[in-house]
Amino acid sequence: MDDETKEDQTSLELEGEAAQETVEKKRLAKMQGTYALPASDPEKLSKILKAYVIASKQGAEAVKYTDVGAVAAIHPTEVSRNNTFLSEGGFIIAERYGYYRPSPEVTNYAKQAPWDEESAKAHIRSLIEKTWFGETVRQQFQLQSALNRSQLIRAFGIKATPDPSDANRLGLLVDFLVYFEYLLTDEQGNFIARSGGEQISQASHSADAFVVDETPLTERIQPLLPQSPSERPSIEVSCRVNVNLNLTPGTTDEELQSLVKKVKATIAMLQERVD
Repeated sequence: MDDETKEDQTSLELEGEAAQETVEKKRLAKMQGTYALPASDPEKLSKILKAYVIASKQGAEAVKYTDVGAVAAIHPTEVSRNNTFLSEGGFIIAERYGYYRPSPEVTNYAKQAPWDEESAKAHIRSLIEKTWFGETVRQQFQLQSALNRSQLIRAFGIKATPDPSDANRLGLLVDFLVYFEYLLTDEQGNFIARSGGEQISQASHSADAFVVDETPLTERIQPLLPQSPSERPSIEVSCRVNVNLNLTPGTTDEELQSLVKKVKATIAMLQERVD
């Protein structure tokens, strides 16, 4: 090898080292974020969560990212890149290094989703409620009744990362909240909070009624000796009817009307017995 060729090779090596040094400096210049952020859109995150449930046999076994990638038909690296975000949010639970199992809420979501995707999302919302980004959303809505996308991204950025280069991932976080309907939109396209808390019920649609007798004990005691009708005291019986309705988030108007009919029939039956 002649001297000129050696000089060219040395020059290329020096340029490569300089480029690598520049990259390292940029990495050092970026400040460490406080919280992990999603690396994929919400549709893929939903597929990953469902794949965790399938691969783990509904949470019975801890699995690694390659197992999940094979089930979800997603590159394993993409699964791995989201594991920290999903783990910090309580969607998956670390069993040991590199192995996770889905949380009970995620398992319930995956089991219910094939039959009722919209209602199943309530299980994910119950987890979001406990996260730092769920808390941030609630705090922002205490200040304003409606928020736009840039306001939410800025609020998340202040909380999670000081580096503006993470704006794309912050946007994915907003999309995640919209996909699972933790954030709703108004007519102007602004984000609004869900009204009130929601309860997740696994029970089927049903109606129960029972009577609580409020007549004093002394008035309910039967006399020891028979009495003629004229001698029997007139007693007023006071009753309270409690009606329990077990509804699920997916209860339809028709099902609700059916429950109302059942309640009315029950009350009518009790009135007949009293008469």
